Amino acid sequence: MQFDSELIKGEIIRCYKNLILDVKINAEEVVSAFCPELDAKQNIYKVGTIVWLLPINKISNRLKYEAVMVQKDGALIMISPNYAQTLVEEAFAKGLLQEFSRYSQLRKVGAGENIKYANLEFSNEKEEYAYVYAVSIYNKQGANVVFPSFLNFFEMSMFGEFANLRKMGYETYVLLIVPRMDCQDIKFSWTIEPAAAARIFDEAKNGLKFCGYGCTIDDKSINITQSMNILY
Repeated sequence: MQFDSELIKGEIIRCYKNLILDVKINAEEVVSAFCPELDAKQNIYKVGTIVWLLPINKISNRLKYEAVMVQKDGALIMISPNYAQTLVEEAFAKGLLQEFSRYSQLRKVGAGENIKYANLEFSNEKEEYAYVYAVSIYNKQGANVVFPSFLNFFEMSMFGEFANLRKMGYETYVLLIVPRMDCQDIKFSWTIEPAAAARIFDEAKNGLKFCGYGCTIDDKSINITQSMNILY
């Protein structure tokens, strides 16, 4: 996936509640940029961190830039969650998603549909369906990216909906995207957020499936390129 515009490199000089950054983009210019809200335990947004911004070409937006990538521990990390579905679509078209090889079609689940928490639907001519929540994870410990680092109300509600979908005979997946190139595997952790880990463990025992994929990334593009092992 190519970024829509050329990214602008800068340095974080101030952070407001993990939502807005002040970024110095040259010797004399500081701009404000929107950034996704992330778990503070990941310590993504720190003063002095190098960040890449994407210009927002919408008159209605008060902020004219969106934070897309940061450099942490010498690696580029895609921090914007807005591209997860597009990355999965492109990988599926290339035949890279082995868990979904039985399916021939993929579509984004739109707002207003009965399915509220899945963002992707796989299907085939046999009327078999898989509903997928695609989400990026960034938190690295040692050689691996780790999860879960938190569990929000959206995801709690998703588990209930996915349980009902499984009762109807459909597959349900959480597809973990690792938008950085410095991790060997994905590691399930009991220690970062034990309550979240316990809930996810219970859902997995009840039939929720997990799969993970790594990416290649630079300042012009990001692509899913390989499956990653999930270590429990």
